[in-house]
Amino acid sequence: MSNTAEIIQFRAPVVREELRVADTDNGFMRIANELTDSILLADLTARQLKIMLAIMRKTYGFNKPLDRITNTQIAEMTGIHHTHVCSAKRQLIERGFLVSNGTKVGINKHISMWDMKPIKQVSQNSETLAKSANKTLANSANTHSPKQLNTKDTIQKTLKTDPPKAPKGEFSEEILSQAKQALEYYNELTQGSCRSAEPFAVLLTETKSRSAYTLQDLQLVVRWVVMTWKRRDNTIAKPMNICRVNRFDGYLSDAEAWQKTCVDIDCQAVIEVYNDVTNGRMAPVELDRGREIAIRELVTHLATKTSAGFRAYFSAFLEDAREFYFGGPDGTGWHADFEYLMKPETLRKVREGTL
Repeated sequence: MSNTAEIIQFRAPVVREELRVADTDNGFMRIANELTDSILLADLTARQLKIMLAIMRKTYGFNKPLDRITNTQIAEMTGIHHTHVCSAKRQLIERGFLVSNGTKVGINKHISMWDMKPIKQVSQNSETLAKSANKTLANSANTHSPKQLNTKDTIQKTLKTDPPKAPKGEFSEEILSQAKQALEYYNELTQGSCRSAEPFAVLLTETKSRSAYTLQDLQLVVRWVVMTWKRRDNTIAKPMNICRVNRFDGYLSDAEAWQKTCVDIDCQAVIEVYNDVTNGRMAPVELDRGREIAIRELVTHLATKTSAGFRAYFSAFLEDAREFYFGGPDGTGWHADFEYLMKPETLRKVREGTL
Protein backbone atom coordinates (compact mmCIF):
# COMPACT_ATOMS: atom_id res chain seq x y z
CA MET A 1 0.00 0.00 0.00
CA SER A 2 1.53 3.32 -1.14
CA ASN A 3 1.23 6.54 0.78
CA THR A 4 0.19 9.32 -1.62
CA ALA A 5 -0.98 12.81 -0.91
CA GLU A 6 -3.42 14.71 -2.99
CA ILE A 7 -2.68 18.41 -3.46
CA ILE A 8 -5.75 20.53 -3.65
CA GLN A 9 -5.41 23.92 -5.33
CA PHE A 10 -7.45 26.61 -3.59
CA ARG A 11 -8.31 29.81 -5.42
CA ALA A 12 -6.74 32.89 -3.98
CA PRO A 13 -9.27 35.16 -2.33
CA VAL A 14 -10.44 37.91 -4.64
CA VAL A 15 -9.92 41.36 -3.21
CA ARG A 16 -12.39 43.77 -4.64
CA GLU A 17 -11.29 47.36 -4.87
CA GLU A 18 -13.79 49.97 -3.90
CA LEU A 19 -15.01 52.03 -6.83
CA ARG A 20 -13.83 55.58 -6.35
CA VAL A 21 -15.86 58.42 -7.85
CA ALA A 22 -14.89 62.08 -7.63
CA ASP A 23 -17.72 64.18 -6.24
CA THR A 24 -17.89 67.85 -5.31
CA ASP A 25 -19.75 66.80 -2.16
CA ASN A 26 -16.36 65.62 -0.88
CA GLY A 27 -14.83 69.05 -1.44
CA PHE A 28 -13.79 71.24 -4.36
CA MET A 29 -11.64 74.22 -5.27
CA ARG A 30 -12.91 77.58 -6.52
CA ILE A 31 -10.48 78.70 -9.21
CA ALA A 32 -10.82 81.59 -11.64
CA ASN A 33 -11.14 80.38 -15.24
CA GLU A 34 -8.59 82.98 -16.31
CA LEU A 35 -6.03 81.51 -13.95
CA THR A 36 -6.63 77.97 -15.23
CA ASP A 37 -6.40 79.15 -18.84
CA SER A 38 -3.09 80.86 -18.12
CA ILE A 39 -1.66 77.73 -16.49
CA LEU A 40 -2.61 75.74 -19.61
CA LEU A 41 -0.72 78.24 -21.78
CA ALA A 42 2.31 78.41 -19.48
CA ASP A 43 5.45 76.51 -20.49
CA LEU A 44 5.97 74.51 -17.30
CA THR A 45 7.88 71.30 -16.70
CA ALA A 46 5.99 68.29 -15.41
CA ARG A 47 7.43 68.85 -11.93
CA GLN A 48 6.51 72.54 -11.94
CA LEU A 49 2.96 71.80 -13.06
CA LYS A 50 2.47 69.17 -10.34
CA ILE A 51 3.80 71.56 -7.72
CA MET A 52 1.46 74.31 -8.94
CA LEU A 53 -1.49 71.92 -8.62
CA ALA A 54 -0.37 70.76 -5.16
CA ILE A 55 -0.11 74.33 -3.88
CA MET A 56 -3.50 75.18 -5.40
CA ARG A 57 -4.95 72.16 -3.59
CA LYS A 58 -3.44 73.19 -0.25
CA THR A 59 -4.50 76.85 -0.56
CA TYR A 60 -7.60 77.26 -2.74
CA GLY A 61 -8.83 73.88 -1.52
CA PHE A 62 -9.13 75.44 1.94
CA ASN A 63 -10.16 78.94 0.78
CA LYS A 64 -6.74 80.38 1.61
CA PRO A 65 -4.59 82.64 -0.59
CA LEU A 66 -1.37 81.53 1.17
CA ASP A 67 -0.41 78.77 3.56
CA ARG A 68 2.65 77.17 5.12
CA ILE A 69 3.34 74.17 2.88
CA THR A 70 6.55 72.23 3.42
CA ASN A 71 8.54 70.54 0.68
CA THR A 72 7.87 67.21 2.38
CA GLN A 73 4.12 67.75 2.11
CA ILE A 74 4.38 68.53 -1.59
CA ALA A 75 6.65 65.52 -2.08
CA GLU A 76 4.08 63.22 -0.50
CA MET A 77 1.31 64.67 -2.69
CA THR A 78 3.22 64.56 -5.99
CA GLY A 79 5.74 61.73 -5.62
CA ILE A 80 8.57 64.16 -6.41
CA HIS A 81 11.68 64.00 -4.22
CA HIS A 82 11.76 66.89 -1.76
CA THR A 83 15.07 68.22 -3.14
CA HIS A 84 13.50 68.55 -6.60
CA VAL A 85 10.44 70.13 -5.00
CA CYS A 86 12.67 72.80 -3.45
CA SER A 87 14.38 73.73 -6.72
CA ALA A 88 11.19 73.65 -8.83
CA LYS A 89 9.31 75.76 -6.29
CA ARG A 90 12.13 78.31 -6.29
CA GLN A 91 11.96 78.49 -10.10
CA LEU A 92 8.20 79.09 -9.96
CA ILE A 93 8.69 81.93 -7.48
CA GLU A 94 11.40 83.48 -9.66
CA ARG A 95 9.11 83.28 -12.71
CA GLY A 96 6.25 84.91 -10.81
CA PHE A 97 3.87 81.93 -10.77
CA LEU A 98 4.09 81.64 -6.98
CA VAL A 99 4.36 84.24 -4.25
CA SER A 100 5.91 83.74 -0.85
CA ASN A 101 5.45 85.62 2.39
CA GLY A 102 7.84 84.37 5.00
CA THR A 103 7.16 80.65 5.38
CA LYS A 104 3.87 80.85 3.48
CA VAL A 105 3.46 80.27 -0.26
CA GLY A 106 0.57 80.56 -2.70
CA ILE A 107 -0.47 81.13 -6.30
CA ASN A 108 0.22 84.59 -7.72
CA LYS A 109 -3.22 85.63 -8.96
CA HIS A 110 -1.73 88.59 -10.85
CA ILE A 111 -1.17 86.54 -14.00
CA SER A 112 0.22 89.51 -15.93
CA MET A 113 3.31 89.12 -13.73
CA TRP A 114 3.89 85.52 -14.82
CA ASP A 115 6.92 84.77 -16.96
CA MET A 116 5.27 83.00 -19.88
CA LYS A 117 8.43 82.76 -22.00
CA PRO A 118 9.24 79.23 -23.27
CA ILE A 119 11.87 77.34 -21.29
CA LYS A 120 14.41 74.80 -22.45
CA GLN A 121 13.62 71.52 -20.76
CA VAL A 122 15.52 68.26 -21.19
CA SER A 123 14.43 65.09 -19.46
CA GLN A 124 16.88 62.87 -17.63
CA ASN A 125 16.45 60.18 -20.30
CA SER A 126 17.18 62.73 -23.03
CA GLU A 127 20.35 63.82 -21.25
CA THR A 128 21.48 60.19 -20.99
CA LEU A 129 20.77 59.58 -24.67
CA ALA A 130 22.55 62.78 -25.61
CA LYS A 131 25.68 61.75 -23.69
CA SER A 132 25.57 58.31 -25.26
CA ALA A 133 25.18 59.80 -28.73
CA ASN A 134 28.09 62.19 -28.17
CA LYS A 135 30.33 59.28 -27.13
CA THR A 136 29.34 57.26 -30.20
CA LEU A 137 30.05 60.18 -32.51
CA ALA A 138 33.38 60.86 -30.83
CA ASN A 139 34.49 57.23 -31.05
CA SER A 140 33.46 56.86 -34.68
CA ALA A 141 34.90 60.20 -35.85
CA ASN A 142 38.22 58.59 -36.83
CA THR A 143 36.57 55.88 -38.93
CA HIS A 144 34.20 58.15 -40.88
CA SER A 145 35.26 60.04 -43.94
CA PRO A 146 35.96 63.79 -43.82
CA LYS A 147 32.89 64.29 -46.00
CA GLN A 148 30.62 62.86 -43.32
CA LEU A 149 32.33 64.94 -40.63
CA ASN A 150 31.88 68.07 -42.69
CA THR A 151 28.20 67.25 -43.10
CA LYS A 152 27.86 67.07 -39.32
CA ASP A 153 29.61 70.41 -38.95
CA THR A 154 27.35 71.93 -41.57
CA ILE A 155 24.23 70.76 -39.70
CA GLN A 156 25.53 72.21 -36.45
CA LYS A 157 26.27 75.54 -38.12
CA THR A 158 22.78 75.59 -39.65
CA LEU A 159 21.18 75.03 -36.27
CA LYS A 160 23.25 77.74 -34.62
CA THR A 161 22.54 80.34 -37.30
CA ASP A 162 18.73 80.13 -37.02
CA PRO A 163 17.42 83.63 -36.24
CA PRO A 164 16.38 84.00 -32.58
CA LYS A 165 12.79 84.81 -31.69
CA ALA A 166 12.03 88.31 -30.54
CA PRO A 167 11.70 88.37 -26.74
CA LYS A 168 8.31 89.14 -25.27
CA GLY A 169 7.66 92.29 -23.28
CA GLU A 170 9.57 94.68 -25.56
CA PHE A 171 7.72 97.75 -26.83
CA SER A 172 8.53 100.59 -29.18
CA GLU A 173 9.59 103.97 -27.82
CA GLU A 174 6.28 105.50 -28.93
CA ILE A 175 4.24 102.89 -27.08
CA LEU A 176 6.38 103.21 -23.95
CA SER A 177 5.98 106.99 -24.05
CA GLN A 178 2.18 106.72 -24.25
CA ALA A 179 2.13 104.03 -21.55
CA LYS A 180 4.07 106.33 -19.22
CA GLN A 181 1.57 109.11 -19.92
CA ALA A 182 -1.29 106.76 -19.01
CA LEU A 183 0.53 105.79 -15.79
CA GLU A 184 1.11 109.44 -14.88
CA TYR A 185 -2.58 110.15 -15.48
CA TYR A 186 -3.54 107.23 -13.22
CA ASN A 187 -1.19 108.38 -10.43
CA GLU A 188 -2.46 111.95 -10.74
CA LEU A 189 -6.12 110.92 -10.33
CA THR A 190 -5.48 108.41 -7.55
CA GLN A 191 -2.67 110.24 -5.77
CA GLY A 192 -0.77 106.97 -6.19
CA SER A 193 2.85 106.11 -6.91
CA CYS A 194 2.64 103.07 -9.22
CA ARG A 195 5.81 102.63 -11.30
CA SER A 196 5.21 99.96 -13.93
CA ALA A 197 3.69 101.17 -17.21
CA GLU A 198 3.76 97.67 -18.74
CA PRO A 199 0.02 96.94 -18.22
CA PHE A 200 -0.79 100.02 -20.31
CA ALA A 201 1.88 99.18 -22.91
CA VAL A 202 0.30 95.75 -23.49
CA LEU A 203 -3.04 97.35 -24.40
CA LEU A 204 -1.34 99.93 -26.64
CA THR A 205 0.20 97.09 -28.67
CA GLU A 206 -1.72 95.58 -31.57
CA THR A 207 -2.17 91.79 -31.68
CA LYS A 208 -3.52 89.35 -34.25
CA SER A 209 -6.94 89.29 -32.57
CA ARG A 210 -7.46 93.00 -31.81
CA SER A 211 -6.40 96.50 -32.74
CA ALA A 212 -4.31 98.58 -30.39
CA TYR A 213 -6.17 100.75 -27.91
CA THR A 214 -5.37 104.47 -27.88
CA LEU A 215 -4.00 106.60 -25.07
CA GLN A 216 -7.39 108.36 -24.94
CA ASP A 217 -9.09 104.96 -24.46
CA LEU A 218 -6.83 104.17 -21.51
CA GLN A 219 -7.34 107.56 -19.89
CA LEU A 220 -11.12 107.34 -20.28
CA VAL A 221 -11.26 103.91 -18.61
CA VAL A 222 -8.94 105.05 -15.81
CA ARG A 223 -11.14 108.08 -15.16
CA TRP A 224 -14.28 105.93 -15.25
CA VAL A 225 -12.78 103.48 -12.75
CA VAL A 226 -11.62 106.25 -10.41
CA MET A 227 -14.98 108.05 -10.53
CA THR A 228 -17.37 105.09 -10.35
CA TRP A 229 -15.75 102.00 -8.82
CA LYS A 230 -16.30 101.63 -5.12
CA ARG A 231 -13.11 101.09 -3.20
CA ARG A 232 -12.33 98.02 -1.12
CA ASP A 233 -10.50 98.68 2.12
CA ASN A 234 -10.04 102.28 0.96
CA THR A 235 -7.85 101.21 -1.98
CA ILE A 236 -8.52 101.72 -5.66
CA ALA A 237 -7.95 99.24 -8.49
CA LYS A 238 -4.35 99.04 -9.67
CA PRO A 239 -3.25 99.31 -13.34
CA MET A 240 -2.88 95.53 -13.73
CA ASN A 241 -6.51 95.10 -12.67
CA ILE A 242 -7.78 97.87 -14.92
CA CYS A 243 -5.79 96.62 -17.91
CA ARG A 244 -7.00 93.03 -17.99
CA VAL A 245 -6.84 92.13 -21.67
CA ASN A 246 -9.95 89.96 -21.70
CA ARG A 247 -12.05 92.55 -19.84
CA PHE A 248 -10.79 95.89 -21.07
CA ASP A 249 -13.10 95.90 -24.10
CA GLY A 250 -16.10 95.74 -21.77
CA TYR A 251 -14.60 98.38 -19.48
CA LEU A 252 -14.16 100.72 -22.43
CA SER A 253 -17.75 100.19 -23.59
CA ASP A 254 -19.08 100.99 -20.10
CA ALA A 255 -16.79 104.01 -19.81
CA GLU A 256 -18.00 105.42 -23.13
CA ALA A 257 -21.63 105.03 -22.02
CA TRP A 258 -20.79 106.68 -18.69
CA GLN A 259 -19.07 109.58 -20.44
CA LYS A 260 -22.28 110.50 -22.27
CA THR A 261 -24.09 111.12 -18.98
CA CYS A 262 -21.12 112.16 -16.88
CA VAL A 263 -21.22 115.64 -15.32
CA ASP A 264 -18.02 117.37 -14.25
CA ILE A 265 -18.95 118.66 -10.81
CA ASP A 266 -16.79 120.20 -8.10
CA CYS A 267 -17.58 117.81 -5.24
CA GLN A 268 -15.71 119.87 -2.64
CA ALA A 269 -17.83 122.91 -3.57
CA VAL A 270 -20.99 120.81 -3.04
CA ILE A 271 -19.79 119.83 0.46
CA GLU A 272 -19.12 123.49 1.30
CA VAL A 273 -22.59 124.47 0.04
CA TYR A 274 -24.19 121.75 2.18
CA ASN A 275 -22.37 122.84 5.35
CA ASP A 276 -23.28 126.46 4.67
CA VAL A 277 -27.00 125.87 3.96
CA THR A 278 -27.57 123.36 6.79
CA ASN A 279 -25.39 125.17 9.33
CA GLY A 280 -26.86 124.63 12.80
CA ARG A 281 -29.55 122.19 11.71
CA MET A 282 -27.58 119.24 10.33
CA ALA A 283 -24.16 117.87 11.19
CA PRO A 284 -21.31 119.18 8.99
CA VAL A 285 -19.48 116.71 6.78
CA GLU A 286 -16.19 116.36 4.95
CA LEU A 287 -15.58 115.02 1.46
CA ASP A 288 -14.60 111.37 1.17
CA ARG A 289 -14.71 108.77 -1.56
CA GLY A 290 -18.22 107.55 -0.76
CA ARG A 291 -19.67 111.07 -0.74
CA GLU A 292 -17.90 111.94 -3.97
CA ILE A 293 -19.55 108.97 -5.72
CA ALA A 294 -22.93 109.91 -4.23
CA ILE A 295 -22.62 113.51 -5.48
CA ARG A 296 -21.70 112.38 -8.99
CA GLU A 297 -24.65 110.00 -9.09
CA LEU A 298 -27.20 112.55 -7.80
CA VAL A 299 -26.06 115.42 -10.04
CA THR A 300 -27.37 113.52 -13.06
CA HIS A 301 -30.89 113.92 -11.59
CA LEU A 302 -30.66 117.68 -11.03
CA ALA A 303 -32.00 120.20 -13.55
CA THR A 304 -29.11 122.56 -12.78
CA LYS A 305 -26.03 120.37 -12.70
CA THR A 306 -23.79 122.69 -10.67
CA SER A 307 -23.14 123.50 -7.02
CA ALA A 308 -25.89 126.13 -7.38
CA GLY A 309 -28.34 123.37 -8.22
CA PHE A 310 -27.36 121.55 -5.03
CA ARG A 311 -27.80 124.79 -3.03
CA ALA A 312 -31.35 125.13 -4.32
CA TYR A 313 -32.07 121.49 -3.47
CA PHE A 314 -30.67 121.71 0.08
CA SER A 315 -32.58 124.96 0.73
CA ALA A 316 -35.85 123.44 -0.53
CA PHE A 317 -35.38 120.44 1.73
CA LEU A 318 -34.91 122.62 4.83
CA GLU A 319 -38.00 124.68 3.96
CA ASP A 320 -40.30 121.68 3.45
CA ALA A 321 -38.93 119.13 5.92
CA ARG A 322 -40.98 118.48 9.05
CA GLU A 323 -39.51 118.19 12.53
CA PHE A 324 -39.60 114.45 11.99
CA TYR A 325 -36.37 114.81 9.95
CA PHE A 326 -34.59 116.64 12.77
CA GLY A 327 -35.28 114.37 15.75
CA GLY A 328 -38.84 115.53 16.36
CA PRO A 329 -41.39 113.66 18.51
CA ASP A 330 -42.32 111.22 15.78
CA GLY A 331 -38.76 110.67 14.60
CA THR A 332 -37.60 108.96 17.81
CA GLY A 333 -34.35 110.95 17.74
CA TRP A 334 -33.42 110.19 14.13
CA HIS A 335 -31.81 113.02 12.14
CA ALA A 336 -31.58 113.36 8.37
CA ASP A 337 -27.99 113.67 7.19
CA PHE A 338 -25.95 114.24 4.04
CA GLU A 339 -26.28 110.60 2.95
CA TYR A 340 -30.07 110.85 3.22
CA LEU A 341 -30.12 113.93 0.99
CA MET A 342 -28.00 112.14 -1.60
CA LYS A 343 -30.76 109.60 -2.23
CA PRO A 344 -32.67 110.18 -5.51
CA GLU A 345 -35.85 109.24 -3.60
CA THR A 346 -35.33 112.21 -1.23
CA LEU A 347 -34.87 114.54 -4.19
CA ARG A 348 -38.11 113.23 -5.71
CA LYS A 349 -40.03 113.85 -2.47
CA VAL A 350 -38.72 117.44 -2.35
CA ARG A 351 -39.86 118.03 -5.93
CA GLU A 352 -43.29 116.52 -5.25
CA GLY A 353 -43.69 118.23 -1.89
CA THR A 354 -44.31 114.92 -0.13
CA LEU A 355 -41.70 115.10 2.63
